[in-house]
Amino acid sequence: MPVHEGPFAPGTPCWADVMVDDLDRARDFYGGLFEWTFEALPPQAGGYVMARKDGHVVAGALAKNPDDPGQVSAWTVYLATDDVDDAVRRARAAGGVFFLEPTNVLRVGRIAVGADPAGAAYGLWQAKELSGADLVDEPGALCWAESMSRDYDASTRFYSDVVGYRLQEIGEGGVRYSVASLDGLRAVAGIGAIPAQAPAAVPSHWMAHFAVADCDASAERVTTLGGSVVQPPVDTRYGRMALVAGPEGETFSVMQLPEPSTTD
Repeated sequence: MPVHEGPFAPGTPCWADVMVDDLDRARDFYGGLFEWTFEALPPQAGGYVMARKDGHVVAGALAKNPDDPGQVSAWTVYLATDDVDDAVRRARAAGGVFFLEPTNVLRVGRIAVGADPAGAAYGLWQAKELSGADLVDEPGALCWAESMSRDYDASTRFYSDVVGYRLQEIGEGGVRYSVASLDGLRAVAGIGAIPAQAPAAVPSHWMAHFAVADCDASAERVTTLGGSVVQPPVDTRYGRMALVAGPEGETFSVMQLPEPSTTD
């Protein structure tokens, strides 16, 4: 079981949380889909809850602020940083904006939430008591994250300059997509261009991918629990995956990772 210990390297997607209108409904949906249990933080956290899988912290959830009509039901991916205040300054200098200025979340971490120049929302996470998800690449846990952009060149430039991503273009057949690494070796995230055939209403966004044991069964379970399948399961070089949405339309991906190769 890939339990993640210690801090994540700066730039690594280390956390994801979902904002919704109906938090109880979200707990039922994601608990039924991923077998998550939920733990409420102290009242000072504003109703934020932590999701756990087999006792390990894997994600978060919170209800929208009813006084803020600009909030939408969506998943937010957080990138690890050693200094969130400095990362915010660098992001602003590169054309980014922020909706939530650097702030402490109890003693758990220090965060900020903003958008890159292409308009994709993301978060920054400076670890304190919690470095991020402590279970990864297992069913019910985050296994990949990618920025899908309406301005691919602006996005690749921004994350290279601000986060330090080293990008390798792997797109083919008119698809523009790069895998991002921090050391030129292990990929930690992706940056892609939103396909021309995608509906015009689809904005730039970060997509969270969660591992599942069976992609087809999970996609079917999504609909049973009140969500929807946006793109049905399909095989890719990285595993079998489906784009799905929760009860309030918040999109995410379920991915059945390929079996590890074995040698005699």
